[in-house]
Amino acid sequence: MLVYVTVGSTGFDALVSAVCSEEFFRTLADRGFHRLIVQYGSSSEAFDLPKTVSGQYGVSVEGFSYTRMPQQYVEQADLIICHAGTGSILEALHAGKPAIVVPNHELMDSHQSEISLELAAAEYLLVSEPDQLARVVDSGKYMGLVPYAHADPRPIGEILDEESSRTK
Repeated sequence: MLVYVTVGSTGFDALVSAVCSEEFFRTLADRGFHRLIVQYGSSSEAFDLPKTVSGQYGVSVEGFSYTRMPQQYVEQADLIICHAGTGSILEALHAGKPAIVVPNHELMDSHQSEISLELAAAEYLLVSEPDQLARVVDSGKYMGLVPYAHADPRPIGEILDEESSRTK
């Protein structure tokens, strides 16, 4: 099974560091994952794997800064972990993949948190902080998410408004 991690077009050191931790690798192995692909953007220095961690837990790792074809990784993935950018979120949801979204609080506004929390309230995805990521994966709750209505042609804002009114 494959986990695909993407930070999009910027960097997100906290997320990349979290997925390089021994705790995260142990969790992946315990949950039956054997491949990890990390698109780390400008966070190349944070993509620092402990020397023996991949072999010790039986999880192969591939990492790269950017790709012109992220869809190939999305389609292969059994779980997607991404920053909370709208494009990355919708890519995962439209592909019908379970997603754990990690908002980057270092950005200038809180739009990533707002979007991800609304979609999490509708049970389309899970939200995690970087330091909680291994525990969220270990919970297995990503397996019970509600499928996103792939063919819904409405603008995302309209969908979020509708979902928000349901949860209030």
